[in-house]
This record gives sequence, structure tokens and C-alpha cells, in this order.
Amino acid sequence: MKENTTEVENLFNQLKDATDKDTILDIENSILQLWQKTDDPFLNDIIALGVEQMSNERYKDAIATFSHALIFNKECAEIFNKRAISYYMRGEFNNAIKDLKKVLELEPRHFAAMSGLSTIYKELKLEKHTLAMLHKLLLIVPNKKGLTSQAKSLRKKIKSN
Repeated sequence: MKENTTEVENLFNQLKDATDKDTILDIENSILQLWQKTDDPFLNDIIALGVEQMSNERYKDAIATFSHALIFNKECAEIFNKRAISYYMRGEFNNAIKDLKKVLELEPRHFAAMSGLSTIYKELKLEKHTLAMLHKLLLIVPNKKGLTSQAKSLRKKIKSN
């Protein structure tokens, strides 16, 4: 799977211009679905199992499943992202951060990874890191409701400290 397909590029162009909340969410979901697909049906089945485990809140199993998937494809950013979410849900923030950074190394526009890092940094009270992620996210999804106000509010808070 190559994550920089024409379809993904077109969706990113649409994402920059989208202003409606539902449209933005639909485009984001479409991109995430494309990123999750690989050219290997066996690997797709492993990923689907991990996603099912996540939806059943079996995060430890999901981590093991996504780790297994990474044996077959270390270039699929979405596998790292799903594993990061599972780590986060178990409170394993350091592992989640490590995986989310890998996601951004593989796909610098991965808005879900940026959002995840922003959330973790906020929980860890790392305000400058949170703000940096919000700024990066705004470059990808400039019209996402609430992002600009979050960034402005956080910037103001940082300046007042």
C-alpha cells in the first residue's frame, strides 16, 4: 500500500476547503479508511481483528495484534496509529507518544495522530507541545470547528504564565 495515492491527495485538497463539520468528518473518515487498507488481504484481516478488539475494549489484545501486523508492514502509518490509540486507552502514554511520532514520520499530514498527540500533551500539561500540535493540525484542517479557538486560548494561557 502506498499511502500517497491520488485519491488521498484529492481528499486532502477537499479537507483544506471544507467548512461544514459533517463534511470535514466524512473526508477525515474516508482518508483514514484508505490509509487502513493494504495490498495484502492477510494483513487487512489482521488489522480488522485489531480494530474489532479495540471496539470491544480489548486494548491489550489489540496492541498484540497491531504489533503482529507491524511484522508484515512497518510502513503503514495507520497500524501504528491504531496501536497508539490502544496504548492511550490503557494509559500507556509514553508508548502512545512513541507510536504517534512514528505515524507522523511516515505520514506528516496524519491529522488523527496530531490530534492524539495534542490530547496526550494536554493531559500531561505540556502546553507548548499541545499548542504546536494544534498549529500543525490547523495547517491540515484549517476550518475544523473549535481548533482555532483552542489554539488562541492556549496561546493566551501560555503567554500569561
